[in-house]
Amino acid sequence: MTEPGNGRRVLQRAAVGLLLALSAGCRAEPPDGITVLVESPPDSLDDRFALTAIGQRIAQLLAPGLITFDDTSRPVPALAESFRALSPTVMEFTLRPGLTFHDGTALTAEDVKATYDGVRARALQSPRADRYEPIEQVEVVNDLTVRFHLRRPYTPLLAELSLSIVPAERAGPDGVALQAAHPVGAGAFRFESQPDEEHLTLVPFEGYYEGPPAIPRLYFRVVRDETTRVLELLKGRADLVTNAVSPAVLPLLRKEPGLRVLVKPGTGYAYLGFNLRSGPLADVRVRRAVCHLLDVKPVVEHKLHGLAEPATGMLPTTHWAYAPEPGCRYDPAEASRLLDEAGYPDPDGPGGQPRLTLSLKVSTDRFRKSVALVLQEQLARGGIAVEVRALEFGTLFNDIRRGNFEMVTLKWASVIEPDLMRGAYDSKNVPTAENHWGGLNRGALRDSELDALLEKASQVEPSERKALYTAAQERLDALLPYAPLWHESSVAVVSRRLEGFEPSAHGFLSSLAHARRVAP
Repeated sequence: MTEPGNGRRVLQRAAVGLLLALSAGCRAEPPDGITVLVESPPDSLDDRFALTAIGQRIAQLLAPGLITFDDTSRPVPALAESFRALSPTVMEFTLRPGLTFHDGTALTAEDVKATYDGVRARALQSPRADRYEPIEQVEVVNDLTVRFHLRRPYTPLLAELSLSIVPAERAGPDGVALQAAHPVGAGAFRFESQPDEEHLTLVPFEGYYEGPPAIPRLYFRVVRDETTRVLELLKGRADLVTNAVSPAVLPLLRKEPGLRVLVKPGTGYAYLGFNLRSGPLADVRVRRAVCHLLDVKPVVEHKLHGLAEPATGMLPTTHWAYAPEPGCRYDPAEASRLLDEAGYPDPDGPGGQPRLTLSLKVSTDRFRKSVALVLQEQLARGGIAVEVRALEFGTLFNDIRRGNFEMVTLKWASVIEPDLMRGAYDSKNVPTAENHWGGLNRGALRDSELDALLEKASQVEPSERKALYTAAQERLDALLPYAPLWHESSVAVVSRRLEGFEPSAHGFLSSLAHARRVAP
């Protein structure tokens, strides 16, 4: 693969070398705990209102839910000791005995009911309220047992039952301000202080059901600039950065004796999205031709330094619902045939005028822009000229929601529940003024066969879901609303002071509960 910007790559290496030189001799011990650097402040420490990944991940350290998810995206118990389906519309959860909140009060089924009754109430104005529409009633059977009665069979609800459980007196609108100022849950860590939006301190909870964490204090610090994050790691002033360091920097960080780079296959999904509303990309033959011109493997090797797996669809190979599909193998000859068939013949032979011109919108993130330039070069070799437009993310996101794009590169941060396919591809979820441009089917795919498969998959018994999602993935492979690119690995840069931390496929921080601080 020919990469544009070889000079840029040399400069990048020089810059990293300078960072290493600057860090030498100026190492500093962090405070009496572990320091975690994050790219942006959490939008909320209350899981009922958090929309950003970092907000949700810190909220789960403070206040876990009934269940969580393992790296294969299967539900596993958290505050619940066990759970079972009593019928297609009744789910029962049994709490662990002896659970307490950070304030010392007992956590019972009444708190679970109050949490879910509260988040479903419009008065609370939680952005997650609509996800719980299938719940008709939450029933307290006894102190340790709670049942969810559904209006209709809805298996994906399990994915929403990881919501943080809060004390009953904080579950309604009157408790929102108190929970925001000083959050209380039953998690491994409890809130100590947040002097400003860029600093947060948590301490171990002695009453945590798995035992108190060994980390004496957990400091979160916001560092928006990647160069500064790298310097803080090199200087010994930080202990953990997850998924916030460019792949090109990692080989050099691996050489640092005070740092380790831990990698796990991830569930994030990078893709090239198409606008199916009009123009050349409304023709599946053009979409497939674009896909056949993309050579993903060298991009993964050179741009992502092997820290990703080429994708054939939304679900990674480790996911329980994954089905192997052909995807778009690199095949320029087939791309040429499809473009001819679609009415875009080569006007003057290889290297001359393009067959057609498309636009590609990306964020201003340097790494994402550099990937877009590689895709641009690959498509140009097949006769498709691409105009790359880099936009500030807010502007980019607004354009995507309103259908103001031809192609766009984006990624889902993590894919846990396969019902995400229904959100992303169902005809009812096309963004419109009527739904305040909130639909996730931003490319405007409309296919009744796929709609029916995904709707049925949300209503059947868990044992029947995989076959339906296999059929849905086959249909998506034929329709190609996205060109699959890759599943990026989950990467953590960890100091030698932090032992026992394991990266999560989903980017969760929950293993901090089992990690410890050691002398360097």
